[in-house]
Amino acid sequence: MTYLTTRKPMGNLFSLHNEMGRIFGDLFASHEDGTDMSEPSWMPTVDIAETENGFEIRAELPGVSENDVNASVTDNVLTVKGEKRQEAETEGKNYHRVERRYGSFQRSFTLPSHIETDAIKAEFKDGVLTLGIPKAEVAKPTEIPIAVNS
Repeated sequence: MTYLTTRKPMGNLFSLHNEMGRIFGDLFASHEDGTDMSEPSWMPTVDIAETENGFEIRAELPGVSENDVNASVTDNVLTVKGEKRQEAETEGKNYHRVERRYGSFQRSFTLPSHIETDAIKAEFKDGVLTLGIPKAEVAKPTEIPIAVNS
């Protein structure tokens, strides 16, 4: 039995390039090519959960002050934005590596149509922003009783 193997050296090269980019992020990205520097330099990670009564979004914002975070809803889109400020005190420090991300961030989420935007609650504790998004009564499941005819 003969098996044919197709070699794809360029495909392998592109796969390696993509994998290296995933591992090292934008470490090798050049910002001298006219790219838009107004893009957020980091993005907070989130967990989104649904319960019978609503949704909960938890965003990790380590090192961000609650005064530097804002949440708003416009046209059924929830937007969380803010800024993680870099320490101003650098005198007497000779940094060998800076891996922490600083700067502005923004995350937007399209909300389901049946929620109560006026009743969204936000809580900030220990670097985590928790948004409670209640469902409107029409969106909550309704149990329908079944009559048994004998």
